[in-house]
Amino acid sequence: NRFFSLHYLLPFVLVALVAVHIWAFHTTGNNNPTGVEVRRGSKKEADADTLPFWPYFVIKDLFALALVLLAFFAVVGFMPNYLGHPDNYIEANPLVTPAHIVPEWYYLPFYAILRAFTADVWAVQAVSFLTGGIVGAKFFGVLAMFGSILVMALVPWLDTSKTRSGAYRPMFKFWFWLLALDFMVLMWVGARSTEEPYATISLIASAYWFGYFFVILPVLGW
Repeated sequence: NRFFSLHYLLPFVLVALVAVHIWAFHTTGNNNPTGVEVRRGSKKEADADTLPFWPYFVIKDLFALALVLLAFFAVVGFMPNYLGHPDNYIEANPLVTPAHIVPEWYYLPFYAILRAFTADVWAVQAVSFLTGGIVGAKFFGVLAMFGSILVMALVPWLDTSKTRSGAYRPMFKFWFWLLALDFMVLMWVGARSTEEPYATISLIASAYWFGYFFVILPVLGW
């Protein structure tokens, strides 16, 4: 019942976040399409560095919405089970644990991070030793999973570059697309069993995920 209540509440949370986003947008004004920081000294400077909301941003958003709806209706109408898993159609038995638990596809990268930190990883052993065994492999994995999600909220502070866009930053482009590839690798190993070489691959991919946000992103802005 609590899980159902959470799912019922989340759409309203998303609507509230959209309202906050619109409020913030009207407070700060339009951004520069090239990603260059907009001068806010006066309205004249801000207007010179930005584009009018109509028609540029409206058409851009409508085009993006059309692409999303096209993909959405294509999946729903022609391949609704493509992203599902056959085990989801098996009636649950509370007395039997499934041999291989596979979450939904959008959870797979973070599920891979959860499983990556096992008891034989030196970082887990060090933290367990320092905390007197309080933080074990399971707790470390849970922290890593939620940390991999929460770290994305810290990007505005971790990205120290004065230019937010990657249009004029070739090194940023390289590491960013490597992060996108890393995300796909995590999604792939998340659907595999906990055996080699998938365990090692997930550990390396998890290390790069955190390394990108905490090391690479701040260094690129120097």
